[in-house]
Amino acid sequence: MSVHIGLMIWKEMKTKEISVSLFAEKMAISKTKAQEIINSPSLDVSLLANVSEILDYNFFSYYEKGKLFSEFSKKETQASAEEIKRLKSLLSEKNKAIELKDKIIQNLSHTVSLLEKVQYR
Repeated sequence: MSVHIGLMIWKEMKTKEISVSLFAEKMAISKTKAQEIINSPSLDVSLLANVSEILDYNFFSYYEKGKLFSEFSKKETQASAEEIKRLKSLLSEKNKAIELKDKIIQNLSHTVSLLEKVQYR
């Protein structure tokens, strides 16, 4: 699958009404370098990540149609779901511990109150 990523960047710039000058300014590069990016059929991953951030668009999605990215995405999604489940369980345990500590504090406060009443009799 061949993607001319510069063309996709240019289309997104047009959609968002961002000029080459403004794009260059946001990227902190020269206008000439910005034009080179737009004319380039491929880009370095870190540069593409920066462009994606600047234009608030995931340009990597053009490459995710392939099996490699699809499998990676499935594994990553599954791992994330498992981590979320683990963290929810941990959070639930922590909340129960906090509730138990609150009850202990309440009981101790009540005990102190009773002892103070007995002491002042």
